[in-house]
Amino acid sequence: MLVRKLDMYIGSRFAGMIASTVGAFVVIFVCVDAFEHFSRWVDKDVGLPTFARYYFYGLPYIVTLVMPVAILLSSLFLVHSLARRSELTAMTCAGISVPRTFLPMIVTGFAASLLVMFLGDSIVSEGQYRQSVVKRVEIDRRDPVDFTRRSMFSYHTLGGLFMEIGYFDGSTATMTDVTILDLDDSSRVVSRLDAGRMWYDGGVWRASDATRRDFGPGGEVVVEQAGNLIIEGLPETPEDFTSRPKAPQEMSFLELLEYIRRVESAGGDTRGDRVELWLKLFFPLSNLIMVMVGAPLATRNPRSGKTAGFGLAILLAFVFFSLVRFGQTLGHKGALEPILAASLADVFFIAVGLFLLFRPQTS
Repeated sequence: MLVRKLDMYIGSRFAGMIASTVGAFVVIFVCVDAFEHFSRWVDKDVGLPTFARYYFYGLPYIVTLVMPVAILLSSLFLVHSLARRSELTAMTCAGISVPRTFLPMIVTGFAASLLVMFLGDSIVSEGQYRQSVVKRVEIDRRDPVDFTRRSMFSYHTLGGLFMEIGYFDGSTATMTDVTILDLDDSSRVVSRLDAGRMWYDGGVWRASDATRRDFGPGGEVVVEQAGNLIIEGLPETPEDFTSRPKAPQEMSFLELLEYIRRVESAGGDTRGDRVELWLKLFFPLSNLIMVMVGAPLATRNPRSGKTAGFGLAILLAFVFFSLVRFGQTLGHKGALEPILAASLADVFFIAVGLFLLFRPQTS
């Protein structure tokens, strides 16, 4: 019964600290961003409802961004508070080990990881898109994007081709003034196709008034002109061009998994996409890992001040996010397997956390 009450006590205090810290970070983030763009708000005569909608749609992204740092700070501050009030010593004297004391914090960190995973997989992308719509339509006073009829835009195909499209009409599945570039691994243009018109017929794209140029490694150029030809290596359908384009980071886990399958079937490179897929699982775990590192680390100097704790939290967060970015870069370059690249920061901090957790210094 005593242990259960302590779990409830520590868990509720920890959750309250996380909520207040996240709230503070959100307020700071919004205030800094609002003051940075203050002149634009005034020039565009942005009203309070538009201002509120703009930041409301961006709220899920802000929460997922600041959550790991908030949990790390809360872990350090809570343990410092327990130590200053001799509660940590009392629990140890009652036969409750320090690792057992941290259990409700670990459970809370795991719940936060699930929350961030849910937000990132289902809400963040849609919120950012709606925020961009508010900015375009209500703030910049521009017409909303009509993806069924677009002009002068770029498109990266599943097979790795780069398209520059002058005009696309989804109702007739036609394009005009199209340029298609095929690049090798060193970003050298291997071939270029210029077409006056393209249309979708019988499951394939056809082009008219087309000129194809193949560039050899020695600089030689082979030019071929055709009045009517079938475009090879373009598995996209008109529906792909009429749907809102999403970067891999903006897709849900299942959407990205299906996208990778389609890219592979088209012969494209999926190394970077697989890194982003694994990051959708490993990055939310940073909230749990911050508890495993922050709480036992605080026991090594439990009576240090809040300033020192804040500085330590910022330093650890910087190291963690630097490792995430470093692993992400290695994965995109193919230097590491995608799963290893995505989990690099997690594995390192889990090892540090376990070492600190089972070898605490509470003196």
